[in-house]
Amino acid sequence: MSGQNSNSPVFLITGCSTGLGRELALAALASGFRVIATARRLDTLTDLETRGAKILELDVTSSVRDLAAFAEKAIAVYGQVDYLINNAGFAQSGAIEEVSPEEALTQFNTNFFGLVNTTNAFLPHFRSRRAGTLVNFSSEITCTTLPGIGMYSATKAAVDAVSDTWARELAEYGIRSISVQPSGFRTEFFNNAGARPAGKIIEGYELVHGTINYMATEYARIVPGDPVKAARNIIKVVTRPEPLPLRFVVGDDAFASFKAFYEKRLEEMETLRGAEHWDEF
Repeated sequence: MSGQNSNSPVFLITGCSTGLGRELALAALASGFRVIATARRLDTLTDLETRGAKILELDVTSSVRDLAAFAEKAIAVYGQVDYLINNAGFAQSGAIEEVSPEEALTQFNTNFFGLVNTTNAFLPHFRSRRAGTLVNFSSEITCTTLPGIGMYSATKAAVDAVSDTWARELAEYGIRSISVQPSGFRTEFFNNAGARPAGKIIEGYELVHGTINYMATEYARIVPGDPVKAARNIIKVVTRPEPLPLRFVVGDDAFASFKAFYEKRLEEMETLRGAEHWDEF
């Protein structure tokens, strides 16, 4: 597609100020789709506005009432929303023991409950139209379970679970749901990997602290993934007429990680199959 038209599908994308969210907005615009780009601060979206996106302020941790009002406002922009891309999120670093309950709740409120509540605000619109696609951003981290960002991993595993459930619950309304599981890409994510350290630092945890430092320094400079290419591929996959898979793994390293993860899990399942009948159990 080239150039927007009044009949092209509408994408609403959360977390567009930087990184993959911004690239997704650009990729959708380049494909001829109409785009509503959102972020907590409108001034971070002016470049997208000059390129043709409509921009709206959105904090996914807002109250359910405010999110419902936002959905009404967003739908009014073009009279419809066809694709809701739930991209907004951040990573809380620290060993799980180091992350306070308040920090953990903040992490879940943004990455999980914010995603769920924002989606719920749009579901009446999708159900009434008996159409719509939910694109929920998870991560390769759900299978690599990297030390130092366990709470972030937990939020993304929760996203996978709710996305899979939506795919079944909402099928009768013609609504599709897919979880996107990207690997590392050259965005600000890894530069900011140490920007939200846990408030309590426990002496020791050398693997955890070393991993966090490596991600924020050395790895941030050598991240292999191209976010522009990733965004283009994601837009292509979610707009295909074919039925959506439950998951879309993005990036060669993510594919290798998930393949190894599931092969290992299958091996363990076969090893322990019927173990409840073993005499020694």
